[in-house]
Amino acid sequence: MRTPLLAANLCLTAILCLALAACRKDAPQDASADAAVAAGGEVAATTPASAGTAADTALQGDVIASTNEPFWHAQASGPVLTLRGIESERQLAISTNDVAGDTRTLRASDANGLVELKIVARECQDTMAGASFPYTAVLVIDGGTPVSGCARPASMPPPGEPQ
Repeated sequence: MRTPLLAANLCLTAILCLALAACRKDAPQDASADAAVAAGGEVAATTPASAGTAADTALQGDVIASTNEPFWHAQASGPVLTLRGIESERQLAISTNDVAGDTRTLRASDANGLVELKIVARECQDTMAGASFPYTAVLVIDGGTPVSGCARPASMPPPGEPQ
């Protein structure tokens, strides 16, 4: 009678140990992008962008992010984040511009609220056109649901559809 209970306890212990091992403290994490994708986001992330100064420099420069359904275009240029939607445009003052590891977080506000844009150095494929972008983006407008999309340095021309 005790043997099945002991075996079940050992099995449960092994499963918990494996789960905890997968949650290594030194593993890079991007909970917001993962949460947005799990919530039905639009990102098709592939592989991490190569680490190094090129990725770091691009993350710190002017950047353009776009999302599909809902359609948003966010451009961070200097101290201003321009947010364009189908029927609106907002100019927001950037108050936070932090880079930590492979993630850049921008927070900007205007009289209507707060917009947060996260850019992750992870390749992204546009879910409608199939175009490839060097970065994944997550956009949160006025505390709403995170919207996933793709991003690129502003100096990079818009990618075309794959051939």
